[in-house]
Amino acid sequence: MISLSKLVAGEATVSKHITYGGDSSFIPKKLKEFASSFRPIVVWNITNRCNLRCLHCYASANSDVRELTTEQCFQILDSLAEFKVPLILFSGGEPLLRDDIFEIAGYAKKKGIKSVLSTNGTLIDRDVVENLRVFEYVGVSLDGLASTNDRFRGVEGAYERAFNGLLKASEVVLSGIRFTVSKYNYRDVLPLIKMARENDIPRFCLYHLVPAGRAEFRDDINNAERRMLVDNLLNEAEREGMEIMTVDNPSDGIYTYLRLKEIDSEKAEMAFEFLKFRGGDSSGIRLACIDHNGNVHPNQFWWDYTIGNVLREPFEKIWSGEDELLKKLREKTKYLRGKCGRCRYKEICGGFRVRAYRYGDIWGEDPSCYLSEEEIQ
Repeated sequence: MISLSKLVAGEATVSKHITYGGDSSFIPKKLKEFASSFRPIVVWNITNRCNLRCLHCYASANSDVRELTTEQCFQILDSLAEFKVPLILFSGGEPLLRDDIFEIAGYAKKKGIKSVLSTNGTLIDRDVVENLRVFEYVGVSLDGLASTNDRFRGVEGAYERAFNGLLKASEVVLSGIRFTVSKYNYRDVLPLIKMARENDIPRFCLYHLVPAGRAEFRDDINNAERRMLVDNLLNEAEREGMEIMTVDNPSDGIYTYLRLKEIDSEKAEMAFEFLKFRGGDSSGIRLACIDHNGNVHPNQFWWDYTIGNVLREPFEKIWSGEDELLKKLREKTKYLRGKCGRCRYKEICGGFRVRAYRYGDIWGEDPSCYLSEEEIQ
């Protein structure tokens, strides 16, 4: 996750990255130990049930009712707390379909773990909204204006319900828009941002498409379109009133650095140091996924690779074990090939490995990198 707004404003410092949304003004003494301890943010797909049928759903969510009990969820939270996991992103499926989601998030808070919610927003009503206070942040998925979004979501009226849910959520907790870009909706990005600004929505987070679940290669935009899109996002990021973020394409950070380098060397240097600390794709390093059956994966797009099951062994043992893929992801620059292998910025980017894997070579170049050969040399 890259905050373009903070990069262009010179606010993306290492110290602020230590905690999710933290604003400490100093670099903690044990910064490097924290950075190397691999205590990840966990995306927890806590249910596979969903009331929509989105065309690009990476989880292929459906009406599958098999999921963990409340007590099993508490058991998992105990294990995550013992490893000092800092934050959980509750996702699905649609997590609000679980009657116990607020009880589970409350238990996480009791154990010292912050939590955020990823939701399609359609179930947020007056009965739900007060309970959202247990979360640090609520991200509502909107993938275009009304007609585009409803076509994506497979349900007429989904946009109106989701947008109303977003407005209700924003009354009680920091809330924003999650937008997964594809060739079918990229033209809606700027109009949707405009609409969000008009309604005082403070954050817009764009997810680059990853071919997983129901999302396919042919659904993605091309790299000329991607570069133009990021240019537009950077222009928006220079404006006040909304934080613009991107996810699942580390080259966005490098592109932002190169653009800053042309206009403000001091901000460019700050951005570079921040990106160097982040280290690019954090899958298997500072990002983990737990699915609705308790299986642990390197990230939420890698469900066909399981490291272990947190109901059968402690999360710490799974995450700190000898899994071959995890070890390589944590030393990925040794294995990179193609454009990523020869890139001068591979230490701070490295591409998005699961996307490269979906295209046939886990250590090959990330096909969504839009940087030119001149820019990476």
